[in-house]
Amino acid sequence: MRWLLPLFLICGSWAVHADEVVRVTWKTTHAAAPPQFSRPTADFLPMFRLALTTLPESAIVALALSQPAMLGLTPAQAAMMRPLVAERYALIAKSPAYSVVASALPYCFAEKRPQEGLALVHVPTGADARTPVLLFLHGYGGSFLWYQQLLAEHFTSHIIICPAYGINTSTISSEYVQECVQAVGKRLGRPVRKPVLVGLSAGGFGACDVYTKHPERFDRLICMAAYPPENLLLKFPRDARAAFIAGGSEYFVKSGDFARRIAKVRQMAPTTQEFTVPQADHFFLLSHTTLTMAKLREWMPLP
Repeated sequence: MRWLLPLFLICGSWAVHADEVVRVTWKTTHAAAPPQFSRPTADFLPMFRLALTTLPESAIVALALSQPAMLGLTPAQAAMMRPLVAERYALIAKSPAYSVVASALPYCFAEKRPQEGLALVHVPTGADARTPVLLFLHGYGGSFLWYQQLLAEHFTSHIIICPAYGINTSTISSEYVQECVQAVGKRLGRPVRKPVLVGLSAGGFGACDVYTKHPERFDRLICMAAYPPENLLLKFPRDARAAFIAGGSEYFVKSGDFARRIAKVRQMAPTTQEFTVPQADHFFLLSHTTLTMAKLREWMPLP
């Protein structure tokens, strides 16, 4: 058996089995503060945290959708999302890789500020140092497993890193993201390729902030269901590779504010791209998945 170690060193194999989801943690002082809610949602929180310890994520999300304020949703939005999310969890239940993955929601709804960071990482078959990397910042409400499973379904050859950061990634720090990337590289046995930074909704705002602070750390930025914040419009570097996608029915698209902000960013970064999904609202990732993923594939680096 002595030949195993030299073979490992020569091949430079990853420190995990291929085509699986691994849980990565690291020590940090940059984790999110515990979520805070006003009443009556705050009264529901102890029962919700108890459910987190006993129920599968699919049941937890169904419970949360019965109290949509916990996820920042209106009752009408929650009603629309229930069947779409249920379909994703049905696919997760059938997936050998994802059906056994522990939910990150207990971490996101922790009562105290965590002393460790957390990320779930999808590692495709045959991954190596050349494998493209997608780093996804989740939307408001927590790091749901269906986010990553949906991305992995369409980007089968990418390493997909999904850091968990409380329930609001709009305030995620660049330090936490960098720690995450370094921890994933350590877990997998070598540094990972410069990631594409993708943020959804609240995560889109957070991704804009992280990217403009350290654009050299990322292959490009893709902001979904959000827009570049006013204070960042003139902070995109000239060589930035940034793209923005939003639902055509979003209030900020219909008002013209989205187009105005993109035009402002293009004054600094002329190659900035944008796309609006026709007749789609804030949840186009679920309701218009095929069109959304086709556009993302145009913007993603090839394996």
